[in-house]
Amino acid sequence: MGGREVFLRYCTVAGDEVATTWEEARADLIVEGLPVRVPPTYRGQRSYPGLFWTATNDQTLVYESLLELDRLWLADFNPAVTSICTQPFQVTGRDGGGLRKHVPDLLLINDDGTPTVVDVKPAAFLEKPRVRAQFEWTRRLCREKGWRYEVFTGGDPIVLRNIKLLAVGRRPRRVPDECLTEARARLDGAETTLGKVLARWPVTCDESMWRVAVFALVWSGEVAIDLHRPANAETILRRTAGVMV
Repeated sequence: MGGREVFLRYCTVAGDEVATTWEEARADLIVEGLPVRVPPTYRGQRSYPGLFWTATNDQTLVYESLLELDRLWLADFNPAVTSICTQPFQVTGRDGGGLRKHVPDLLLINDDGTPTVVDVKPAAFLEKPRVRAQFEWTRRLCREKGWRYEVFTGGDPIVLRNIKLLAVGRRPRRVPDECLTEARARLDGAETTLGKVLARWPVTCDESMWRVAVFALVWSGEVAIDLHRPANAETILRRTAGVMV
């Protein structure tokens, strides 16, 4: 399976369609563009498409299902992911004696520059030979190109719940500097609990903005919590080496 025998189509941010070979395709250009297709909406459909604002890109992306939305939450929270694109491209090529066409669900660019192609599918569908063959073909293509490939069937519900709770801090630039500075100072010592920190907000910051400031430090990676336990007043906060941008 040669990269020149497999073709890729994507849309630029201006809406222009670009056709190239798989071998010559550049992930850094694809990820900046528009979805190659927009998920349809119709009465009685089983999936729930929608729009998701990403802090990573500072823009809104379309998603095709709630499962895909979960993967977007995980990508947006992951500091190693520097750019996200949904429905990024269509790849077409021969597999054995047949022709395949496939649009992956996500394209992620990692901080080491490596692209990750993600297909999202409920685990039960992986038992279907047609689905397995499609994903194996895509996996082989990615391996030949040096890209990572992932099939996402679902995430830890506790981790996802915690990430969505922390998302109030996704826009730290909207938090007053004095609140962030005070939050850093309060968390720059021994480990403490979320309940203690939230209960003692400074006079320079109202209660709701204080919560946002604390959560912004966790979202950015400056402060860590155990995401695998439900966040509550007893959740331990500890300072890390992370730096918020």
